Amino acid sequence: MAVVDITSKDQFDALVKTTPYVALQAHATWCGPCKAISPFFSKHATSLAVPGVYTFARFDTDEVPDLAFELGIRSIPAFFFFEDGDKAENLAGANPAALKKLADGFGEKAKEKAGPAAAAEEKTEEGTAFTTTENF
Repeated sequence: MAVVDITSKDQFDALVKTTPYVALQAHATWCGPCKAISPFFSKHATSLAVPGVYTFARFDTDEVPDLAFELGIRSIPAFFFFEDGDKAENLAGANPAALKKLADGFGEKAKEKAGPAAAAEEKTEEGTAFTTTENF
């Protein structure tokens, strides 16, 4: 699943009201560390997002300053994890290991909340690889 680009505070507010788990990246186009960590965030979005349950989003602090102000951002990149509409965790700086730990943790919660449908989808994806016990 792709990362959702947030272009207004209203769009963000609607997202956290309708999605149980949201991972949010605050960045700017001129920010070098933001450019360096963005591929990691996108990779987590691809592997961990659960439609309607766990969404990855980002916004440019220069484009949506009212959201940056509301979140109290002092430096970027910054990451925020929301659970049931409330800010649960945050991370400042480009730290791939810490980002992975937070993203994975919320991914586990999202899988539990999504229930059997998410587990079945995950098994289907894993089951596409061909394996054999034969020794050729």
